[in-house]
Amino acid sequence: METTTEENIRIIFGLKLKKLRTDKKFSLQELSDKSGVSVSYLNEIENGKKYPKPDKITELAKALETTYDQLVSLKINKNMTPVVQVLNLKIINDFLFETFGVDKSLLMSMMASAPSRISALINSVFEIARNYNLQEEHFYFSCLRSYQEMNDNYFEEIETAVDNFKKENNIQAGTPLSSADYADLLKQKFNYRIDETDFIEYPKLRNFRSVFVKGEQPTLLYNRKLTERQKIFLFGKELGFAYMKIDKRPITTSWLKVESFDHVHNNFKASYFAQALHISKDSLIKDLEAFFAKTKWEPEFLINLLEKYNASPEMLFQRISNLLPKFFGFEELYFIRYSSKEPAKHLKEISKELHLSRNQVDIQYIIGEQNYRRWITKSLMKFLEKGRNENSKSTSIDAVISKNEDGDQYLTISILRPMPELNNNANSVTIGFVLTDAVKKKVNFLNDPALNFDKLGPIEELNYETPFALRKLREEETKQAEYDRLVRELKTSATLV
Repeated sequence: METTTEENIRIIFGLKLKKLRTDKKFSLQELSDKSGVSVSYLNEIENGKKYPKPDKITELAKALETTYDQLVSLKINKNMTPVVQVLNLKIINDFLFETFGVDKSLLMSMMASAPSRISALINSVFEIARNYNLQEEHFYFSCLRSYQEMNDNYFEEIETAVDNFKKENNIQAGTPLSSADYADLLKQKFNYRIDETDFIEYPKLRNFRSVFVKGEQPTLLYNRKLTERQKIFLFGKELGFAYMKIDKRPITTSWLKVESFDHVHNNFKASYFAQALHISKDSLIKDLEAFFAKTKWEPEFLINLLEKYNASPEMLFQRISNLLPKFFGFEELYFIRYSSKEPAKHLKEISKELHLSRNQVDIQYIIGEQNYRRWITKSLMKFLEKGRNENSKSTSIDAVISKNEDGDQYLTISILRPMPELNNNANSVTIGFVLTDAVKKKVNFLNDPALNFDKLGPIEELNYETPFALRKLREEETKQAEYDRLVRELKTSATLV
């Protein structure tokens, strides 16, 4: 969707003026001398700050040997068309300029200085988007992940909001509340009406978790199939929306439509609030200290934490990912979730992921590292699936230590569990860490043989997205073997001759 605003018209005019001036090889001073428009005013025009009056446009057109109509037209030189397309895209205006406060005129000025290269880049991005059927929401969620990664997934202002909410409502630290407790807070403090439903009148919504109806009395309709832990998260998130006075928000869970980046960002803030409200920061830090102090890998410890906090695996791992960088110095971690209603399609598509990395500049390195993280996650999940039968409803958890082609070691922990309440029969979450010096000093069970990577079986048997570098190595080995074979045949032929 495109949006042409007064600001965009000023910027387009400035881009055209600068392009015409540079094509004529005029300096700002030379154009000023020819048109009678001051250098400072020309600079403001070219940067999209000012739009000149008709008499000045007439003089500029004469100086540049063009017409008044051509100068004021919104049409632009062909090689700069993609730049203007970017300027007019609603998605760019939504989060690049408005949400993140990027100076639009400055960015356009930079783009105008090298229009051919920038245009080629933008055209390539559009082509990739078309080829892969990328929608606006893909960019929004990608932007959110970058926002989380830039902040190490820890947000002090939301933590403070949670602390204030607890104080105002006499909620004791370390004592997780029930879904009924959260529902009461919504009703008493924010005048909510909360109704359980099976959406029988709306068949298309039967697998949705909730629908929010805005009004004088806000109404939350939730699916009666939800488990206690799912209701805890849902009601906690509603408390986040209400307490932080968030108006722009999704009205359904799952999403019907992603309206803007504000909706994505605000949904994340409310979700963070729910996790921080339910799982006390101080309490979980103490539990993690105890977990890392153990000399043996004990998956039962994490199972016990799920019970202690009455939390889903996703909520627990997400909350852990908030605290590890800030309070333990684990700055290189990742979180990956796979989910599917069909077990056979599990591990086909990532439904949520987060990557914190020491290298945010080298794109090739980032892609390679993320591919490795996804691959080791799939490998471990495949191993967990092998140990289950089709009708198993229990939670499975395990961990391994692995090493990538660059020599970096990883500790990867995965939890697999079904979610039959909403016909989601395969759901898994993974958290992993690069074994940096900080991690090695903190985690005492890293030498436990139970974490041996070899237990997953031969790589060939797993056959799940082998990392690019490893695939490349194998291709090179195949080429070398073929080359050696040809050399042997040539030597043999020469001997026979």
